[in-house]
Amino acid sequence: MGKQSVLGELRAFRATIPQEKLRVWENPTGWPCLLKIARDWALILAAYQLFARFPSSPTFIAALLLMSWGQRGLSTLAHDSIHGNLYKNKWINDLVTNVFLAPALMSTAKLQRASHSAHHNYLGTEDDPDHGEHNPTSLRHYRTGTYCHKSMFSLFLYDVMDPVLFLHSALGDLKAAPVLLIGWWAAVGLLTSFLEPSYPLLSLGNIRINTFVVLFHFVRCTISYGFYVLREIIDHSGLPSNGVLEFTRSSPWGSWFQKFLQPHDDNYHLLHHLLPKVPMSKLHVADSWLMKNNEEYAKANHFDTYLEDHKSLFLQQLHSCANE
Repeated sequence: MGKQSVLGELRAFRATIPQEKLRVWENPTGWPCLLKIARDWALILAAYQLFARFPSSPTFIAALLLMSWGQRGLSTLAHDSIHGNLYKNKWINDLVTNVFLAPALMSTAKLQRASHSAHHNYLGTEDDPDHGEHNPTSLRHYRTGTYCHKSMFSLFLYDVMDPVLFLHSALGDLKAAPVLLIGWWAAVGLLTSFLEPSYPLLSLGNIRINTFVVLFHFVRCTISYGFYVLREIIDHSGLPSNGVLEFTRSSPWGSWFQKFLQPHDDNYHLLHHLLPKVPMSKLHVADSWLMKNNEEYAKANHFDTYLEDHKSLFLQQLHSCANE
């Protein structure tokens, strides 16, 4: 499956949908995206303040989970932004991305868009940077050609313990954009220093260390990293790379776990690959219509539950010790 076959499949799928539907669905989010960005940053700052003002083991655990939830939200909105789904005006879209979203994930709008476009255009091929066999930036099992993990949980353990993937995720695009990212985080450190408690939570001798910056990156490189790996596995792993419909899953919608793991309706990954210009906020409406009106789409990889029965997403059998 090369770029031309992917684009051909997308054109054929679009042709089955009325143009008036596509015009409504593909209209960018606009100003409401700022409310979502504010909510996610509010979660992150609330998590930080909870631990900073009331430091204890329970508040530390609560802070980790709340901050990870906010980070997952920022990641989803950044994902939407690199498809131009926040604002019609590209300059405004990328400004919002570079001020509020991408640098928090150690990237920029331009760099994130280049990498993610390759994932969409070369889905499932060697040139796919996320799921390409033997691609140096892919998940570990794709990179090494190891397909003996039959469950998502064993595959998750194999991939998440990969030092190469961890380092790539932790450093992000720091090497490619050091001035922007270091400058952005220096500004964040300065602004959040006014929120620090009077007593030092972290220090190096007489030097106070910014608790927010340390806590944010600790969460990003632990819990959020783990959820990132799990979400990548959920989206594509263990499926035959014969086309977008066969190689992609849609996850359950509406549960508390979905709101945490895949916030802002990021669970409709199959539909996202088929119609990448539809903002996340409109995927639920589009999915509902397509499930009733597009037989090919309705028969694809959709899951209603995570764990409740044998047809649940997390209980799917994956590989059989052979190439996908």
